Amino acid sequence: MLRQIIVTLCWLPLSLLAQTGPAAPASAADAAAAPALADHGRQGGALFKIQRSSHSAYVFGTIHVGRADFYPFDDKVLQALQQSSSIALEIDPGNTQGLAALMTKYGVYADGKSLAQELPSPLQQQLNPLLEKYGLTPAAVTNMKPWLLATVLGIGEYTHQGYLPQYGVDTTLAAFAKSHGKPLIELETAEQQVSLLGKLTSAEQIQFLQDSIDEIQDPAKAQRSLQMIALWRNGDVDGMAAMLAELTSDDTFTGKFVQRALLDQRNPGLADGIARLTRSTPHAFVGIGMLHLVGKNSVLAILRQRGYTVTRIY
Repeated sequence: MLRQIIVTLCWLPLSLLAQTGPAAPASAADAAAAPALADHGRQGGALFKIQRSSHSAYVFGTIHVGRADFYPFDDKVLQALQQSSSIALEIDPGNTQGLAALMTKYGVYADGKSLAQELPSPLQQQLNPLLEKYGLTPAAVTNMKPWLLATVLGIGEYTHQGYLPQYGVDTTLAAFAKSHGKPLIELETAEQQVSLLGKLTSAEQIQFLQDSIDEIQDPAKAQRSLQMIALWRNGDVDGMAAMLAELTSDDTFTGKFVQRALLDQRNPGLADGIARLTRSTPHAFVGIGMLHLVGKNSVLAILRQRGYTVTRIY
């Protein structure tokens, strides 16, 4: 789960994929209204203010799965949200119709192939107990390409551990924008995100699935995956950067892919979008995956290179 959690933290279409996995009785509205646990003084994330000249915006590090006790947001985050004129996210997680079409385009076999025909027999044998664990049948996944199934299995594991896409911070921010009549701006397109995985070769997708299954089946790695969420809850930016560096420095296909495609390839574009937003929209509030905000090639590092001052607020 170590690298699979990075995929979850970096890849927002999980909000749609949750519909293919085990159902959970949660909603963004419930999450926004949910009380905090009394014994946890910090709700999570990190909030920054970026400024260059007279242009500024708030940037908040999000996580794409969550629990009810992630909410309500801290007062500093709520104040920034309430003062904002618009809310920007990677993509609109509420656009389920558009995302469904993209999942069909990039994640489902359309040429008569099936998953069973593509997977090596040993991998299929590893897969079967996980399908049973997460309440999935072979028939339910037979048309899924390996990358899509790998992500569905990751969601199944997070759900098993109590972390649900329905409580994801981006989903809750989108609900806040809607309920408060604030424009919701997308920094990327859904197709940009989905195609990153959908354009992998068949061999790469199978390796991605193999890496994911190997990690899910390793109890020590599954337990360590919870450390990343704990780092987010504590707003430990340095700790998250250190763990990211560790998890993307190995020789696995997934580790290299996460660093190259999900982070390095996207961070400059996200920084461009935020810079444009600060020039055109006063008091914008930006929510993007927390891992985009840490490390030497992070979105915040790129903005600093472009002359923005970055101040941590929360």
